[in-house]
Amino acid sequence: MSADSVVMPGTGDALTTHGTGTLTHDAVDAFEVTARLEASGMSDRTVRRTHGAHDVFTYARSLARPASASGAPGAPGSWPARVLLLAAVRRAVVLVLGAVLGGLTATILAVDGRQILIAGIGAWVVGQGVSGIVWAHAGAGHGPRGVARGTGVALLVAMALAACLVITLVIPGLDPTLAVLTMAWCWYSCVVSMLVILERSWFLLAVLAAAVPILTVTLVLRHDASAVIGAAVALLVLLAVTVALIGVLRTAAERCVPSRHDWKAAPAPAAQAGFLAAALSVALARLPEWEGTALIVASVVAAAATDPALVLMRQRLVWSSNRTSHLRHAARHARLVALAMSAAIVLVSAVASTLVILFLVEDPAATTVLVAAAFSSLAATSTALNAFGLARGGVVFAGAACLASVAWLALGDVPGMLCAVVFLAAGIAALLARVSDPRAYA
Repeated sequence: MSADSVVMPGTGDALTTHGTGTLTHDAVDAFEVTARLEASGMSDRTVRRTHGAHDVFTYARSLARPASASGAPGAPGSWPARVLLLAAVRRAVVLVLGAVLGGLTATILAVDGRQILIAGIGAWVVGQGVSGIVWAHAGAGHGPRGVARGTGVALLVAMALAACLVITLVIPGLDPTLAVLTMAWCWYSCVVSMLVILERSWFLLAVLAAAVPILTVTLVLRHDASAVIGAAVALLVLLAVTVALIGVLRTAAERCVPSRHDWKAAPAPAAQAGFLAAALSVALARLPEWEGTALIVASVVAAAATDPALVLMRQRLVWSSNRTSHLRHAARHARLVALAMSAAIVLVSAVASTLVILFLVEDPAATTVLVAAAFSSLAATSTALNAFGLARGGVVFAGAACLASVAWLALGDVPGMLCAVVFLAAGIAALLARVSDPRAYA
């Protein structure tokens, strides 16, 4: 659910790159990277054996990030900056439409709310873990390899869930609905996460923009064949994204077997999603059913709004750091920009969640609005830390959100809100300390 932990670098520990990060720093083009790699002792044979590239120059091209192609936004109003911001908006829309698709399908098929929550949490955690694996490779210049390894992990999860489905079908009295729903949702989450990282958001938007209206009309008409239509549309969406992934894997020609480094990259983003899911589940335990649904919708909308806000924040930080060559002045400007943008992100998340609550609930309790705003703010702060390279910090403050929810449930409204405010202030302080170093967002 946390958008930028799916699409922003920094989720999970980066894979070993044999020191190429230092060799490629500030390189002008691929030729300079090639010269540095060869000077460090790398040969064509070494590169073929270690990295799978044809020669040193091919490997250097995958590592080189000149200013014109590295995504450096320049001034916030420049064309590259607008492209990056529009891409973040598309990712946000994909997240919202995906959640709407899942909700409409579950409503048409009359799936139990508890099963929806369990399947959604499982898909969230698994999808974030796979994203961590893909980003670990993409950060080293090997995006297709990351997608192949992420697909391997997704297949392992699908096989485990398929085994659970077989057990529910064999043993009398067990309901296979949860196993089917979890398997489908986990696969969708993993595949969409990988396609988003590969910047296939336009394709995903087209698929979802076609599916959501069909399900909406089906839900409104309440035809006798509504269940069949809903299941068919959901299956077609899964088939479409799977075919797109297969096309990527065919051109990548990489092995899908995950390595030891891949498993190390998954726990941090998966733990972050797990803690945030636990915080949301604890909050739902105290709210009425309809207000709980509104809280979930508000959390999705706030998470979607966080991604473009973080992209804009990174652009402002880069622009601010380029205005001065004095490190101390750059650090001070970065802290001021980060403080203003952090306040804006928290405010956007809180306002988005509050508006959704007010729109969906006729007479909402003040507690529901405060819980939605507090959870969205803590989730946005955890995501921001993760996006700027503090993966463990993101996990810690996701755990803080869980502790705040437990305090709210066990001790009451005031202690819970105080815990949330304290954790939020600590998270923003950690973010300010992080952005004082320009390397965190360069």
